[in-house]
Amino acid sequence: MTLQTIVERSLSMLGYPAATHELFNRYSDSTQLDIAPSARVSIGCLLRRQVELGPHTRLSRGCVLDGDVTIRKRTNLEPNCDLVGDVELGKYCAIARETTFQQTNHKTSQPSMQIRFYDEVLDSDLPPTAEGPITVGNDVWIGTRATILSGVSIGDGAIIGAGSVVTDDVEPYAIVAGVPAERVKWRFPKAIREKLLDLEWWEWDRDEILDNREFFERELREAEDIPTVSI
Repeated sequence: MTLQTIVERSLSMLGYPAATHELFNRYSDSTQLDIAPSARVSIGCLLRRQVELGPHTRLSRGCVLDGDVTIRKRTNLEPNCDLVGDVELGKYCAIARETTFQQTNHKTSQPSMQIRFYDEVLDSDLPPTAEGPITVGNDVWIGTRATILSGVSIGDGAIIGAGSVVTDDVEPYAIVAGVPAERVKWRFPKAIREKLLDLEWWEWDRDEILDNREFFERELREAEDIPTVSI
């Protein structure tokens, strides 16, 4: 077992306490952590390569972040989520348990597809392939055991049904489900969707959000339910 592995397992069991981040970054050749002081990482998570966690983000137990992974302010990941490759999640997202973001894939055009075989037997490389980064907007809800594949972009306010396999881009405020996932309905009529996208409430600071409590606690039935004043 290498020293790097021992350190990774130790930090995983400790939940990556803030006091260890700077020291770990200084001596690790393969992993760099940028974790906000208010972020919460549960015991049993594993963080590898380039990982950025914004303010008040939360990783529940057993989450694996392995790649160039960015998670923005107040996004929550429930237990046993995997984020592999180049993945960015926006603000205020709710990611249910056992969701997988698989940005890298196995190369299939050579005789074998196993990376370990090329590494250990042939002393060679089999680089992974990818269709592009995975990007998820703000205020997105992804249901249990959904899978998001390489190159997919999910728009603000979208909902991904439980167990879905998302292979194509998802429009803002769309509700998609199935294998492969397809749009089944919209969260709101077009006029409301447009005003919400213009409003970009997820960019507000805490005071602005609290000042607009009434907006957040009402049912959105008409475009007039959304503030028109620029904040």
